[in-house]
Amino acid sequence: MVRPSESPPVGQLAFDRRYGRVGIVMDAQAGRVYLRRPEGGREWEASPEDVRPARSEDRGRTVRRGASPLPRRSL
Repeated sequence: MVRPSESPPVGQLAFDRRYGRVGIVMDAQAGRVYLRRPEGGREWEASPEDVRPARSEDRGRTVRRGASPLPRRSL
């Protein structure tokens, strides 16, 4: 089990194993870690046990996802 003090620090890129997503650690309090995708969006909360520092292969997946946005539909 990972203790909250072992979670990545605020501002660090982290990987949430439960959701399979990379995010920036925005806060950690009350036994929860709050993350937000590097390209922005809504925060989500995770258990400290599910969060680890992002590895280079995790970062690469994030870059590829952000590099090709979905086409916009015309109104």
